[in-house]
Amino acid sequence: MRVADLMTPVTEPLTHANTLREAAEALAQARLDQLPVTHDGRLIGAVSQADLVDYGLARGLDADSPVFAVMSHYIDWCYEDEDFRDITLRLADADRESLIVLTRDHRLAGVVAANAPARGGWGEVDVVEAAA
Repeated sequence: MRVADLMTPVTEPLTHANTLREAAEALAQARLDQLPVTHDGRLIGAVSQADLVDYGLARGLDADSPVFAVMSHYIDWCYEDEDFRDITLRLADADRESLIVLTRDHRLAGVVAANAPARGGWGEVDVVEAAA
């Protein structure tokens, strides 16, 4: 089974200017542990629940602070046409719950979680609308 068959598509990713509050709401709505962050259409990072707590809340940042202040710049990713079995091994080796998914021309496609088969995949997620 391909990653694309099980990933959550992300049609409107977070941008560097979205707030921590918007990111938290989008993560809750998407039911994922991380979401991609873009700037001018390019993937520049990812924000996770841990980023929001460890780097936002713990440092006393305001909920209206930009997500850029807490996002991870190191991104674990995979291609949408890779076999999901290979990805589960990478997730386990990296101790990750999810990976950002890219197309072969390096465009953002979505997010795939380690428990995707158990969840039966998900429908399309519009992150910015979810945060609104």
